[in-house]
Amino acid sequence: MNYMASISDFFKSPKWMMNLLLGGVCCLIPVVGPLVLMGWLITGFWAREDQRCETFPDFDFNLFGKYLERGVWPFLVMLVVSLVLGLAMSFLIVPITLVPGMLMAGSDGHASGAAGAVMALFMMVIYVVMVLVMIFVLKPLLIRASIVQDFAPSFDFGFVKKFAATMWIEILLSSLFIMIASGLLMCLGMLAFCVGIYLAMVLVYFCWFHLDKQLYALYLERGGEPVPLSPKLQDVPPPSMPVG
Repeated sequence: MNYMASISDFFKSPKWMMNLLLGGVCCLIPVVGPLVLMGWLITGFWAREDQRCETFPDFDFNLFGKYLERGVWPFLVMLVVSLVLGLAMSFLIVPITLVPGMLMAGSDGHASGAAGAVMALFMMVIYVVMVLVMIFVLKPLLIRASIVQDFAPSFDFGFVKKFAATMWIEILLSSLFIMIASGLLMCLGMLAFCVGIYLAMVLVYFCWFHLDKQLYALYLERGGEPVPLSPKLQDVPPPSMPVG
C-alpha cells in the first residue's frame, strides 16, 4: 500500500488545478455534488485500462449526469448499511444498558459513581466495536458497488467476508490514514478563508478511492476472486493526454 501516493497522485494530472476547482464546485452542491464527484473518481479508477495518474480523465461538467449515475450506487449502499447497522446497534445497546441504569438509580453515591465509570467504559467498547464492524462491512461493499454499478448485486456477503478476512490489516490502516489525512487537509482548508475546505474535500475523496483501488488490487494478488466489471463503466471518455 502506497499511502502518500493516494494524495500526491492527484497532482500528476496536467490539469490538476482545474480538476481541483471543478471538484470543489461540485462539493458546493448539496447532496448531488458529492455523488457527482464520486462518479468522476469511479470513472477514473475503475472504468479504464490505463491506470496511470498522468492520464486520469479530466473533470467534465458535460458528463454530470453520467458521473451522478455512477456515484449513486455506492452512496445508496453506504446509506442503507449505515442505517441498518445503526439500528441494530441501538437495539443491542438499549437492553444491555437499561438494567444497569436502573440499578444505578437505586444505589448509593459511591456505588453509583463506580457503576457509572464501568458503564462509560462499556459504552466506549461498544462504540469501538460498532465502528470496526462498520468499517469491515462497508469497505468491501463500497468497492463492489463501485465496480458492479447496481444495488442488489453489491450485497455479496461472501465477498465481504473473504475481503475483510484477507485485507483486515490494510483496511484498518487505510481507514486510519484517511481519518488523519482528512483532518489535516480540512484544517489547511480552513486556513484558506474556509473556502479551501471544499478543495480539501476533493483530495479526501481522491485519497479514499485511490486507497480502495489499492486494496482491491492487493486483494486480487492474494488470490481473491475478481468482481465482474459493469458494462456501465465501459463507455468512458478518452483519457486526458499528458503534456509534452
